[in-house]
Amino acid sequence: MRRSLALTLTFSLLATAPALAQESTTRGFNVGLHAQGSSLTIDDERSNAGGGGIWLGYGFNRTVQLFLQLDGAEFDVQDATVEGTWTMGHGDLGVRFHFANSLRSWVPYLQAAITGRVVSVTDGAINDVAQTEDISLVGGGLTLGGGLLIYFSETFGLDLQLDWTGGTFTQIEVGNTTVSGLDVEAQSTRFNVGISWWP
Repeated sequence: MRRSLALTLTFSLLATAPALAQESTTRGFNVGLHAQGSSLTIDDERSNAGGGGIWLGYGFNRTVQLFLQLDGAEFDVQDATVEGTWTMGHGDLGVRFHFANSLRSWVPYLQAAITGRVVSVTDGAINDVAQTEDISLVGGGLTLGGGLLIYFSETFGLDLQLDWTGGTFTQIEVGNTTVSGLDVEAQSTRFNVGISWWP
């Protein structure tokens, strides 16, 4: 009788120990917010920007997560041909691969995404002459990145992320006029610091 009771208690403790020790999760619905430092390079000319973004994801298991990320940033452009308010937006649809261990409070990851990208100039002026039409460059690309999740609790943590996007701008929009067939190569980088939550 004593032996049976001891074995029952031992198995009960072993069964509950992993749950009690769990430090992180990557399964299920995930939302996040982040601040961002970014840059855009066209023809070896680099401009820096600052902004932020949001993150929506769903982890099918401990490793694989499908995500949508939307980012926006405003440039500090000096001596531009077209002066005005320069902004850049990214929309990423991709897959993240976690190197997860639920017993750790930190989880590194890699990710890849198909990206839509737009750079816009509003309230523009050329040679101090105001332009009534807004200007936008639009194109797509591929994003590769990675980062580190540092958990404060099992479902809430700090998210540090670095992304690189390569691709081309394929059309320009000036007001209601669109010109397609462009092939302007551009690279952008994004460094994000934010929070991530599994509700």
